[in-house]
Amino acid sequence: MATLGVILAAVNARAGKPDDRVGVVLLERTLLDPPRLPAMTRWTAAVHRRFPQAERLAYVWHLVSHAREDGLRARASRRPAGDDQEFGGLQPSVAVTRAWEVSKMCAQVSGSSRVVLRTGTSLTPGALGRKRMREFVAARRAEGFSIVWEPEGLWDDELAVAFARELDVTLLVPAFAGGRPRRVNETSNVIVDARAWLRIDGVGSRGGLDAHHIDALVEHAEQVPDATFVFSGPRALRHVGMLATELAG
Repeated sequence: MATLGVILAAVNARAGKPDDRVGVVLLERTLLDPPRLPAMTRWTAAVHRRFPQAERLAYVWHLVSHAREDGLRARASRRPAGDDQEFGGLQPSVAVTRAWEVSKMCAQVSGSSRVVLRTGTSLTPGALGRKRMREFVAARRAEGFSIVWEPEGLWDDELAVAFARELDVTLLVPAFAGGRPRRVNETSNVIVDARAWLRIDGVGSRGGLDAHHIDALVEHAEQVPDATFVFSGPRALRHVGMLATELAG
């Protein structure tokens, strides 16, 4: 049975009626500005009330994952003291270790042993990027955490799928590019990879999905019955409802 999820960000994090259709929630707030313990506890409780059946996964703080040139720091308001160059990029620094402790707290409060790691364009498929990913995944696994990896930048599908399998991590990738499903090949209905979680962003200036997009997701689910679909954007819950209706069919 497919799992439907949402990414909670500022545009769709407002309170709402309880929704049992959602099986996983990715807490994007913890990527930019992770709340301190009391606020994280309150927010996680509110998310649980809204999505009582969902596993809640915190994002790893960008001060762990993203270098300064990736551009997230200008959008964030919180960071600990220290040399700016020592943060991000999964580098083995004291600053990154301290930042991970904040992410670890968020993960523990969320109640999941999985975290979402979005890596910026600065983490390339070269030798150094791969080395840092291997070391980060191994260190988190030693602490009891598994990784959902959302790569950006130079990681094309073939590279990302192969490396995710090597590391035994879950891959989170966009389902569509230019409004078209990113199928494995012209004869397959599988999008990107049967093991990957699919991120579904709205298409076009209005951020919507039409019947063509929903049909592509249903066809993927027919080939991958345990697929995970994660919707983002202000219409995420509407799109969850559209796909849920078709899957219930």
